[in-house]
Amino acid sequence: MDILLHRRAFSQVAAAVALSASVLLGACARSGAQAPAAASVRPVVAQTVAAEGRSKTERYSGEVHARFEAPLAFRTDGKISHRNVGIGDRVRAGQVLATLDPADATMNAAGAQAAVAAATSQRDVARLQRDRIAALRERALVSQAQLDQVNDALKAAEAALQQARQQLGVRENQVRYATLTAEHDGIITTQDAEAGQVVATGQRVFGLAWSDEREVHIAVPESRVGELRAATSLDVTLWAQPGRRYAGTLRELSAAADPQSRTFLAKVAIVDAGADVQLQMSADVAVASATGESYALPASALFHQDAEPAVWIVDADDRLALRKVVVARYVDDGIAISEGLAAGDRVVTRGVHTLHAGDAVRIVELPFQPTVAER
Repeated sequence: MDILLHRRAFSQVAAAVALSASVLLGACARSGAQAPAAASVRPVVAQTVAAEGRSKTERYSGEVHARFEAPLAFRTDGKISHRNVGIGDRVRAGQVLATLDPADATMNAAGAQAAVAAATSQRDVARLQRDRIAALRERALVSQAQLDQVNDALKAAEAALQQARQQLGVRENQVRYATLTAEHDGIITTQDAEAGQVVATGQRVFGLAWSDEREVHIAVPESRVGELRAATSLDVTLWAQPGRRYAGTLRELSAAADPQSRTFLAKVAIVDAGADVQLQMSADVAVASATGESYALPASALFHQDAEPAVWIVDADDRLALRKVVVARYVDDGIAISEGLAAGDRVVTRGVHTLHAGDAVRIVELPFQPTVAER
């Protein structure tokens, strides 16, 4: 009897313990289900931007030319009989540079001279005839109509003589045009014809530079013309003298683009050019222009929202926000932002296409973080 009572008491105690355990387990399970899961924090690479007044530099290649230079050509056609100078020769004003075979021009001048002599004779005959008829008319031996006829004949003879003299002047000029002379002191820069060659009227034979002033001719694209006009400085360097710089000034900018290259010819005068700046040397012109405040970022920081440029900003709560920006220009190693950023903004520079607005992030530092150099 006692044994039976003890067994019943043990069973009741075991049931109570099991019930308590199940209640505790259920409470723990409910508390675990109600506790929110800890939010994941994503590591990102970011850069703190700072505004600076920056300048942009563009470089153009060109050639050294004289301030004044022009092509030289014969003013008549013919065969070159003599060439007296070559490229690089210094010449004086009036010096003979080349001559044409004068045979044809001389014969044409002789023919024109003969025509003048014939016209002179006809004029003299017409004048004598007019004088005789005029004398007869005073004695009323001829009619007025006859006098008018000889007067007209005399006027025609005088006009023919004047025409013959003009033709003689043209032929004599052609004889002179067979000799090509220098109009200024200068240097022969190009030679485009040789002795024995037949040239046409106006065909280039030499190029003559007659000024000691030097300038560089460059071709500027349409999109860079405004920057060239507003340039803060122009620096000229010669390929033959890489360690030396010359100050330059914009002397002339073409008003129309070249029809083939669609570029504008710009002439940059070298202010302090010396004797070592030779014609036809290769040169570079560095065009520096102020661009105002900008923020330099690597190209990997750029994101696009609805085809518009944007960047990811890490706010004060270490969460991401997408902000639209204006890209001032693209350079080889990054971008320059002109609007949309402020000094001190933290901009994500890596993995921008995998981010979402509102994400919690943690900025990590790289052992080496490249910077963007302004050009």
